[in-house]
Amino acid sequence: MKRLLVVALVLVAGCGGARERTPAHPTAVQTSATAMPALLRVTGRPSGSLVAVVRRNGTTTISSRLSGTRVTIGGRSGRFTRHGHLVAVAKTYRDGVRLKTARGRTLWRVKIFRNRVQVRRGEANVRYEFRPYGDDRIIVRQGLAVVGSVRALEDGAEVVDARGVRLGRSSSPPGNDMAVLLCREMPPDLRAVLTAAMLRRR
Repeated sequence: MKRLLVVALVLVAGCGGARERTPAHPTAVQTSATAMPALLRVTGRPSGSLVAVVRRNGTTTISSRLSGTRVTIGGRSGRFTRHGHLVAVAKTYRDGVRLKTARGRTLWRVKIFRNRVQVRRGEANVRYEFRPYGDDRIIVRQGLAVVGSVRALEDGAEVVDARGVRLGRSSSPPGNDMAVLLCREMPPDLRAVLTAAMLRRR
């Protein structure tokens, strides 16, 4: 029986990403006897699904509105496509995750150390860093600037920005997959794929 993980967050849509002709309806992945289990759900304004990640029989489906319009990204064997075009190949390694092009060039890399996580553009350009703290927080920095954090609540976790404004809430404990959603420099489609890839490392 697959584990059900539901994440409820409110996040401001990031920049970038390809255009999509689908009308901008809020959508949600529902769970039932016939529906695929929701492994991740990010809820946007007012109550629709901003990002939903579903995995069944080796296939991952991501429904995302991070770019402002609804898109569907499908993944199998680490290859994520949209309308038949490759978004990225997600490769999981012992020390993290890489998003690559079809020819193997690294687009973004998450490198996991013992006490921190780095999100790099390419192999070497560090753009974000996540660090856990003793009060059950994950602090997200871009260079020296704090861009936000994921912190524990009695019934899950919340994502807040650098000003302390709550952007979203989760029913699961703080995780690095949630912290990826604060990396707004990353194009929305790649952020959605990387979030799904990091979710599998929980």
